[in-house]
Amino acid sequence: MNNLLKPQFANDNRKSSFKKILSFVKLDHIPGPRGFRYIQSVREFQKNILNAFTQTYLDYGHIASFPWPMNSIIIYSPEYIKKVLVDDNRNYIKGEQIEEIKAVVGNGLATNNDHQSWLKARAAISKQFNKNAVNSFTEEISSIADNFFGEAKNSDLDICEQMKLLTFKIACQVFLGGDLSHKDAMKVNDAVEFTSIVTYERIFKFFPLPYWVPTPTHLEFSQHYKNLIHVVNKLISRSSAKDSSILSKLLFAKDDNGQKAFTEKEARDEILTIMLASHETSAHTLTWFFGLIAKHQDIQERIYQEVLNQDQELNDQNYPELFNALYETMRLYPAFPVLSRKAKKKSVLGDYHIPKNTNVVIPIYVLQRAQEFWERPLEFEPQRFQDRELLKSYKYLPYSRGPRRCVGELFAMTEMAIIIKSLILKFHFNLLDKDLPQDEAFVSLKPKDGLPVKLLLR
Repeated sequence: MNNLLKPQFANDNRKSSFKKILSFVKLDHIPGPRGFRYIQSVREFQKNILNAFTQTYLDYGHIASFPWPMNSIIIYSPEYIKKVLVDDNRNYIKGEQIEEIKAVVGNGLATNNDHQSWLKARAAISKQFNKNAVNSFTEEISSIADNFFGEAKNSDLDICEQMKLLTFKIACQVFLGGDLSHKDAMKVNDAVEFTSIVTYERIFKFFPLPYWVPTPTHLEFSQHYKNLIHVVNKLISRSSAKDSSILSKLLFAKDDNGQKAFTEKEARDEILTIMLASHETSAHTLTWFFGLIAKHQDIQERIYQEVLNQDQELNDQNYPELFNALYETMRLYPAFPVLSRKAKKKSVLGDYHIPKNTNVVIPIYVLQRAQEFWERPLEFEPQRFQDRELLKSYKYLPYSRGPRRCVGELFAMTEMAIIIKSLILKFHFNLLDKDLPQDEAFVSLKPKDGLPVKLLLR
C-alpha cells in the first residue's frame, strides 16, 4: 500500500508545463486576435473567462484562433461541435486543459486518452451508474436529504454553502462508503476544493510552473494532495466485496475474463475523478435552481403543487415542471461552462483545416445563452423544454455529448431531483437580495460570494 501514497503529479505536470513552449501550431488561416490584442484577450480570459468567451464570439463568430503558446481554437457552432464530440470523436482526445487535472486524479476516466483502457474503464464504471445502480441509492440519498436540515425552521442562509455540504455528504456516503470521520471528511472536502482551483487556474497561464518548483501554492497543493490520497487509501484498505460504496464496487469489479477490472491505483484514480467531477457541480446547479425559483415565484408554486400532489417515480415524464426547470437551470448555468479537446491528427471543421495538436475549446455557457440559437436566451423559461428534442441538440451540452458524455449524468439528475423534491416540500424560497448574484467560472459555475435566500416553513 505504501507505493500508493507516493504523489504522482510531479512528473505528469513537469512534462505538460513545457508542452506549450515546444508546440507550435499554425493557425493564421483562422480568424482571431493577434499582436497586442492577443495579449489583451488572454488577460481578459484570466480575469473573467465568461465575458472573454462571450466577447470572442461577438468579435469572430463561430470560430476563433489563439496561436502559440495557446495553440487553440474556440468553436461556437453546433455543426462544428457535433463533428468534434461525435462524428470525429476518435480524433479529438482530451487536451492540455484536461491534462492539468491529472495532477489530482491521475489517469482516470476524464483524463485517459488510451482508447482501449478508457473503453475498459468506461464499461466497468457505467455499470455503477446505470438505472438499476442509481435506483439502489435513491433511498439513501432521500434519507440524507430529508434529515439534512434537522429540525427545520425559518432561516436566512447561503444556499450555496448548504448545497455543497449536502452533496458532499451524499458523495462521501455513496462514493466512499460513508465511514469517514469528521476530520477526514473535512480533509477530503478541503483537498478537492483547493486542488480543483489550482489546476483550473493553471489552464490559463502561458507557461505554468512545474509543481516541483516550491512556491507557496505548490507546497499547499502538495499537502492537500497527500491528505486526499491518505484518506482514500485508508478507505481502500478497509474495503470489502460486501460494501455498497462505488469505491468498493470498483475495487472488486471483474472483467469479462473474471479478472479484477481495476488495480488499486486505477480504482483510486477513478474514485478521485468521480469526486472531483461531482463535488461541486450538483451543488452549484442546485444553488442556481433554488435561486431561480426564489426569483420566479409562479414557477416555484407550480413545482410545489406538482410534487405535493403525486408520489410516482421521479422522472421528467411524471414531474415535468420540476425537470423542465432543472433543464432550464442547466441551460443558463451549466455546471461545467467549458469543454476542451485536442486534435490527434489533421482534421477539417467547415471550411477550416485544423492542424494536429490544436486545442479545441467549446464554451457551453456562451452557446446556451446565444440569441442565434435560443429565443429570449437570458430569460428563465422552463416551458421551452416541453420540446424534449432540445435535450438532443448540439446547442445544449450540460453533460457533453458523444462517447465521452458524462457517465454520472443519470446519478446527478436523480440526486438533484430528490433534493429538490425534499426541500421544496419543506420550505418556501425567497431571495434576500433584489436579484441573483453574478456568476463566475471557478472549476464549476458558481455564484460570486454565495447566494443568500430566506427559507420559510410551509
